[in-house]
Amino acid sequence: MRSNMLAAIALVCVGALAACGDERRAEGAAAPGTPSAPSSSPAAAATGHATTSPTAGGTPTKASASGGTSDVSQLERLGITLDDGVLIDVADDGVDRFLQIGAAGVVDFTGTTRADSTMMALKAAPGGRKNQVRVMPPFWNEDLGAGSCVADTPGAALKLETCRAGRPAQVWTVVPAGDSGQFELRGAYGVLRVEGGRITTGGAGRTGLQTIPYAK
Repeated sequence: MRSNMLAAIALVCVGALAACGDERRAEGAAAPGTPSAPSSSPAAAATGHATTSPTAGGTPTKASASGGTSDVSQLERLGITLDDGVLIDVADDGVDRFLQIGAAGVVDFTGTTRADSTMMALKAAPGGRKNQVRVMPPFWNEDLGAGSCVADTPGAALKLETCRAGRPAQVWTVVPAGDSGQFELRGAYGVLRVEGGRITTGGAGRTGLQTIPYAK
């Protein structure tokens, strides 16, 4: 009988130890600091700099960009010609100084006559803010393709280059100078100044410009 009692006690102890072992494994599985299984979703690894957002179906889509074109209605009311061929002239200097496309795509106020190289067009900039335009010489934009735009440069003369959406150097802000149709052109590197028929990077020079219809 004594042996039966000892056997019963032994079974109770074995059961208790097994239960304790099960409890400790459960604690270990839930212990803080234990790495969790890696997520299969790419979004879980995002760092906050993502430019896409998932749709309802889980397919990434590009972030939306500002659409439309710049509001240039004020410029039209002031008599600044848009979309049509014009000469961009230095105002009130008493001589003809037109913006002109030169050799190797160099652009400066060297024009003195109506020619293909002096015919310009101001067009509302895609996605631009108010009064922002691109300068697109019609003679260089007759064929299909991206077209050509006059771009600002850190130097004096400007440059003709292939139009590219979103390129700041190709976007110009037209700053009205009174109500007579005169304006300033502000590019990525500041307001254009013209002295002696050349764009200058110094503080001297005229800033007032005007559009003259290309066709007489």
